Amino acid sequence: MSNKLITRLRRDQRGDTIVEVLISIAVISMILGGAYITTNNSLRAERGAQERTDASKLVESQIEALKNLADSGDTTIFNSSGFCITGGTTVSTSVNTNSTCKFNATGSNNNSTIPVYYISITRNGNTFTVNNSWDSIETSGATDSVQMVYKVYAND
Repeated sequence: MSNKLITRLRRDQRGDTIVEVLISIAVISMILGGAYITTNNSLRAERGAQERTDASKLVESQIEALKNLADSGDTTIFNSSGFCITGGTTVSTSVNTNSTCKFNATGSNNNSTIPVYYISITRNGNTFTVNNSWDSIETSGATDSVQMVYKVYAND
């Protein structure tokens, strides 16, 4: 091979230009950014679903406690409005000022874990409405809630 041919081959074998490198970096950044946003939204939605599941379980446990208290003949629940049940048998009133109606996901009064669930039971005759609210993970500054109704029938 002649020197002219080698010189010409070297000139034709140029590397990537700075513009091509910047375009490829921008494309990769957009792909990675989209993947991050999608993953983050998916994780938040999963966490929100888990919070709703935990909240529903807590409400169901309060309804079970109501049922057990009614079956045992305890009339305390019929004299209260705005309360929660702790320890399965203890009726705690003044839910707005009492920290005993704040629960974590396991149903414990240990409020060091997030989210903190605020349970309130209100009575209208023999119908009890159990409301559970907590700060939403999905929408910043919003509150989520779960509400169930239970009716106690009098034993004749």
